Amino acid sequence: MLERLEVQNLAVLESVALDFGEGLTVLTGETGAGKSVLVDALSLLLGEKAEGMIRSGADSLLVTAWFAGKVFSRRISGGRSTPRLDGEVVSMRELAEATAEHLAIHAQHAALTLASRKAQRNLLDSLIQPQILEAYRESYSRWRGLLAEQERLSQAARERERRLDVLRFQLKEIEEAKLEPGEKQRLESEVERLRHLETLRERVGAAVGGLSGEGDGLGIVGAALRELRSASRYDSSLEELSHDLEAALDSLGAIARELEDYLEGLEADPARLEEVEGRLALIERLERKYGEGVEGILAFAEESRRELAELEGAEDRLAGLAGEVAQAHAQLMEAGEVLSRARREAAERLSAEATKEIRFLGMPEARFEVGLTPLAEPGPEGLEEVQLLFSANPGLNLAPLEKAASGGELSRVMLALALLTGSEAPTVVFDEVDTGIGGEAAWRVAERLARLAQQRQVLVVTHLPQIAAQAQQHYRVVKVKGRVEIERLEGEERVRELARMLSGSYSEAAMQHARELLQTG
Repeated sequence: MLERLEVQNLAVLESVALDFGEGLTVLTGETGAGKSVLVDALSLLLGEKAEGMIRSGADSLLVTAWFAGKVFSRRISGGRSTPRLDGEVVSMRELAEATAEHLAIHAQHAALTLASRKAQRNLLDSLIQPQILEAYRESYSRWRGLLAEQERLSQAARERERRLDVLRFQLKEIEEAKLEPGEKQRLESEVERLRHLETLRERVGAAVGGLSGEGDGLGIVGAALRELRSASRYDSSLEELSHDLEAALDSLGAIARELEDYLEGLEADPARLEEVEGRLALIERLERKYGEGVEGILAFAEESRRELAELEGAEDRLAGLAGEVAQAHAQLMEAGEVLSRARREAAERLSAEATKEIRFLGMPEARFEVGLTPLAEPGPEGLEEVQLLFSANPGLNLAPLEKAASGGELSRVMLALALLTGSEAPTVVFDEVDTGIGGEAAWRVAERLARLAQQRQVLVVTHLPQIAAQAQQHYRVVKVKGRVEIERLEGEERVRELARMLSGSYSEAAMQHARELLQTG
């Protein structure tokens, strides 16, 4: 529901802030007073163009509306438009779509709710069971998904063969290398040893000499051990230290023997060095192609095996898809026929009821029809296109509603459809709904607007006192020294406005008639 509307610098309107309630709200005023200014303001939130709408002498115009506690606004300045939702800048499309969830406007120059085929289809579909449409959409989604997969696999056949050749070559190259995790690190350590044999001999030999050669460390430690053992005969506390030194001497001896064995095994092996260097060169070449380290190469190989298996199974999948596509299409057509049948029944019902209601609203020769045109192939929303058709006079053929109806006719058609389908937004605005009618037709339109206002919030720009008398809120638009002002009417002020609308005067007879209207309304 529209709770509040603030407008600044729109056309001849300098500033206004209006609060709205539930039910029916009317805007009245003298001809030329600018009664449609609020319709223009709300239309800006639905994406209408703002050319020439900034008040003379002002730099910008601003429209702000509160719907269900949320703030919708649009500022136009210097040819630039800044739409916002709850203070956050959004695109104009986002603002318009969000506003359309709360507001529908039916007027000659405002955004027409049912201008698009989508909106017309949605109106008809509001009369059928939701599960019927949902079943069709699910069937369509599955069919299109299978078709897309089939097309992808078919078009990729040549590319698939090329890719298979590449994958097989890569896997063959990696598998022939017979790589092992951690192998590179082991080979790098080995090649380092083979390249520095002389240095190793020299330094390990010096270490062995230091332990067991002339003036060797083992002899020195052995002598120290003997002295310590001798001393321990006189002080038992030295026994533990002598045992520790003895263990150290044994360890040094073992190390010396191992180093001697190591020296004996240090033989030049040019063939092994060449073999290891060649192996490392192979790994590095594979790394440049497939990944860092042996682990990266092996991971690449595993991923390639998965892709290879998928591609090799693509032919079988493609062959099986033909049957699945055919089955999905059959299910789609079955669901489509159920939907089409439901739409035909709803279209016949709506065509008859809407024609009756439109004629009741002052167009006795009018015809309304919901047209269903079969599509060449199934669409995402069904097997047919929905189009609303209208003719105001018997001599005119049915034509698309948005082209065949005048502003007033269109507003009354939308009023009839809103009553019959309940598909309108929570807030509905009518302008020109009373154009060209009077007498009994005026009463009928007033009664229908009041009925619609029991279901949702309704705002009407009107010159008919029959409609104005039905309202829960009444605003009058007046022009003062070239500026538009809007004031809320209550009590005697409202009676005076109805009297003016009835006879153009404030005579006692007109005032009494106005009071009677309010009592009957």
